[in-house]
Amino acid sequence: MLLGVVKPAETEKAHQALRLSMVHFRSTQTMILLPLMLSLGLHLHHIAALFTVTVPKEVYTAEFGSNVSLECDFDRSECTEFGEIRASLQKVENETSWPSERATLLEEALPLGKALFHIPSVHMRDAGQYRCLVICGAAWDYKYLTVKVKASYKKIDTRILEIPGTGEVQLTCQARGYPLAEVFWQNISVPANTSHIRTPEGLYQVTSVLHLKPQPGRNFSCIFWNVHMKELTSAILGPLDLDLWPWGLGSSDGTPSRGSGL
Repeated sequence: MLLGVVKPAETEKAHQALRLSMVHFRSTQTMILLPLMLSLGLHLHHIAALFTVTVPKEVYTAEFGSNVSLECDFDRSECTEFGEIRASLQKVENETSWPSERATLLEEALPLGKALFHIPSVHMRDAGQYRCLVICGAAWDYKYLTVKVKASYKKIDTRILEIPGTGEVQLTCQARGYPLAEVFWQNISVPANTSHIRTPEGLYQVTSVLHLKPQPGRNFSCIFWNVHMKELTSAILGPLDLDLWPWGLGSSDGTPSRGSGL
């Protein structure tokens, strides 16, 4: 029995027919799935739109070492069963997010329509943006919160030291805080040498040193100005009577004392 020889032209026609069939199949498949996908997406969007999360405030400023609780509110009536409510707090950084290991959800507040997240003993690394997500059954919504951490330059250590052989004294003020503060010396024309370093906790340790001729009976003030927090703290040094203070220390309350250096 002889087999017929398939001509090249007939082979090409067969391939074209197969391609047209595949295109038709894919078009038909898309036409069937597209309405379903759109319907599902609109349905989920509609469900999410019915459930809304709100926040009493968007920005929290916490003192370093203090506790802070972040709050998100939602309509409790949208969740008929308590077990349907889930909430999480995610740290957002560089367009990525992950659950915050420092925040604890206070579940007892959920029946009240509140998602409260407690962060104890605030650290510098707690600063940043967070996403508060609340899920209610098939519905969900979220809001963004921002945590700022500050550390007041409350405790200012001071020192007055005689510089041997110069007839001058050295005044020093040093304090830790955050963000970085500027230091001014009140009613002083002599330039001060002010520097800072970062501590292991992430704070700034700012030191300002001034050299001048002693002026018996006169007090001097160093002022720490935290421009970002609009906060001002100061300390008084003096009076510069070297007979009384051959070398001494003080604190931000202006009371001199003897002991170790800064």
